[in-house]
Amino acid sequence: MANNNFVNSTNFLAILTVALIGASLWIFSSFLHYILVASVLALATSHGFNAILYLIESSRMPRWIKRKGRPLAAILLTSFFLTMIFLPLQYLVVHTSSLITTLNVDQIKQTILAMWNAVINYAESIPALHEPLANLKDEGRSLIDASSVGTLLKGVEHMASGASGLVIQVGWILTFYFLFNFYGKTILYFLSTLMPMSPKHEKYLYRECTGTVAVVFYGTIFNMTAQGLAFGLLMSFVGDYNAVYLGVLAGFCSIIPIIGAALAYIPVIAIELFAGHIANAIIILIFAWVVMAFFLDNILRLIFIGYLKKVFGFEYTMNEIFILLSILAGISTFGFWGLIIGPSVLALTLAAANLYRDNLVKETAGQTAPEAESDKNC
Repeated sequence: MANNNFVNSTNFLAILTVALIGASLWIFSSFLHYILVASVLALATSHGFNAILYLIESSRMPRWIKRKGRPLAAILLTSFFLTMIFLPLQYLVVHTSSLITTLNVDQIKQTILAMWNAVINYAESIPALHEPLANLKDEGRSLIDASSVGTLLKGVEHMASGASGLVIQVGWILTFYFLFNFYGKTILYFLSTLMPMSPKHEKYLYRECTGTVAVVFYGTIFNMTAQGLAFGLLMSFVGDYNAVYLGVLAGFCSIIPIIGAALAYIPVIAIELFAGHIANAIIILIFAWVVMAFFLDNILRLIFIGYLKKVFGFEYTMNEIFILLSILAGISTFGFWGLIIGPSVLALTLAAANLYRDNLVKETAGQTAPEAESDKNC
């Protein structure tokens, strides 16, 4: 009878817990997106957080500061991302919005039309392009003369105003990020007590998720910073441009897979060509391809990730192609923050599938062993 009461009480508590978790998710439904991003971000930077915490606790600082090592480390990391992401993003949004309001649509149409005519006149010198150009010539001009340019600028303005909401999102994400770092140890311990898994399996899931997301996140931050600084420095020497704005723009554009910082430097190259500064256009193109796209993205970033792996010791087994696909899928589903959500979800999925496969192999081996022993006895 006592056992039945215990089972009924356990089942009731399980049902009550699930129901209350559902109610809590419903109450916090407006913040679930921020909480998800902040939790994944905290997992990605857990190695850095532990390193900062170790430096604080092993330093010669007063004892009362060492006792506050966890909140101090959380404040330092949150301040770092505030400086790296929030302030540049706010600058980009505000400057883009003010820039669009000062643009002259008619002047832009005339400039684009002049560029189009220059391209057509140059291409007409190639005999093989005569027939295709005959159709594109009038269609291109009619498209430029129409309201397409104004519509495009309104779309960019709408995107810039919508990006101001991204600034608010970053504020909420950083708030939850601080809380996850501050109470991360308590949260992880509480979750580990709820999951019916061995500590070995829990560590495996944690290692795979944090390792994969850390590689993506640290690589993205490095690439964004390096390409933004490189292009900004180049623009400070080439032409009369706002080097700070173009550097920040190139940095954030570098996050976009495949296209990357081309969204920032291709319009600049077109402007230089139209102005007759062919040497400047060639310098920008060579710098973008050789330094930004090849050296920074494909060589220096890998060296940086290898150094971090050696220092922090994080590991991952997910294939690089899967990581790229998960980034693309995450961005298409969650937007900007899908950059880290996509790889984390796929890493956990593959890790859980590996654990399930290993358990099946063990169960199969355990079942075949008695059968083999009985056959041997017969």
